Amino acid sequence: MSRPGRRTLGAAALCLAVLAVTGVVVVRAVAWHGSVTVLANWTGGNEALFREKVIAGFESEEHIHVLYQGSSAVSQVLAADAEAGTTPDVAVLPGPGELAGYAHQGRLQPLDGLVDTADFAAPWGSRALGPGDTAHTYWVPIKTDLKSLVWHPATMKPAQLADAARQQDSWCLGMADGATSGWPGTDWIEDILLQQAGHDVYQEWATGNLEWTAPAVRRAFRTWGAMVGAGDRHLVGNAMVTGYGDAARGLLPGAARPCTLEHQATFVRTEQPWIVTGPAEAHSHDLVPGAGTETADWEVSGDLAAMFRATPQARKLIAYLARPDVQQRWSRSQHGFTGDRQGAGPGADRIDQDIARVLRDPHTERCYDASDAMPSAMRDAFALAALRYLADPGGLDAQLDILEKVRDRVHSDSASGDTGQVWLLSVCGTG
Repeated sequence: MSRPGRRTLGAAALCLAVLAVTGVVVVRAVAWHGSVTVLANWTGGNEALFREKVIAGFESEEHIHVLYQGSSAVSQVLAADAEAGTTPDVAVLPGPGELAGYAHQGRLQPLDGLVDTADFAAPWGSRALGPGDTAHTYWVPIKTDLKSLVWHPATMKPAQLADAARQQDSWCLGMADGATSGWPGTDWIEDILLQQAGHDVYQEWATGNLEWTAPAVRRAFRTWGAMVGAGDRHLVGNAMVTGYGDAARGLLPGAARPCTLEHQATFVRTEQPWIVTGPAEAHSHDLVPGAGTETADWEVSGDLAAMFRATPQARKLIAYLARPDVQQRWSRSQHGFTGDRQGAGPGADRIDQDIARVLRDPHTERCYDASDAMPSAMRDAFALAALRYLADPGGLDAQLDILEKVRDRVHSDSASGDTGQVWLLSVCGTG
């Protein structure tokens, strides 16, 4: 093999030098501009989707690393981080009540100038956190869902639907969800109260201004118990150990405990049992005994992004999450919806169009999930009371007395300003 000559070596050296300089330029051109930490409840497949549909685009546009932490116990993790002084830059939670507590403690940073709340339909727009603190925006919804829905097989006739709703064993019910078990029960009770008593009473209750022992609240508990068989060892025993995501397996052929109806938010329509069965939806108002005669109201929920550290990177991420195209991309991947008035629904079928219309219709009264809007201590006590009532409906008076004592304590804590327990001023609205 011949050895390279001096001219060849010189040319090679020159090429390497040019490549080295070019490489420095390239490296500098794509240099990362810091990082941002994010905490949310998406794990497994949902975390992979969030990285693909949201994080990847942000990192590509801004050259900012996103250090993501997913946890199914996001509230507990965030509370521990706050106690240790190691909160993430940005956190995503479903509860405005919990976030209001952090804002009350001065832990949240205002999103003024980053988010225009006029872009979002009520109740996801401008939020009133408490007396003297109504001028700032502290969170932005990045996905929304419609509740107040009863799902049933598309082949079911109206008369069959009404008859099934009166049968306790028709309901697909799962109460388990790890550290947050019980919330499917609170969803039931909230929605029943909304349909029976209307949004004015609902708002008084969800904002801490109506006693838990009030007749409307007691009636909502009892109606739920009568509908799903509270106290029935067979029905309740199954519901207590069934995860909310597995409740509809009773729809499948050969199920050990068949069921035909599910009271659940919009996300459930894409669960496998409903895909197999073919879903259709009815407003819960049409099936709840004793529902009011006025126009039916709707319960809604959402995933809310808030900023704990106002770093330049965190500000850029919040602004990115508020963009209509990002909202639409993420909500579609989750089979959810966006509260942004400019956003489109996740699909063109009739169900999706109906849901999107309700979520953004300026004349429709929408009320935020009451337990999510309550202070965390009240929310947790409510979830536990729902489980206890389902198992022992005879203990309802005792459970309501306990909830009323928690309400009084939260009011005292809120007045003292020493804790993060604070009530929202409103949870319902149109527009």
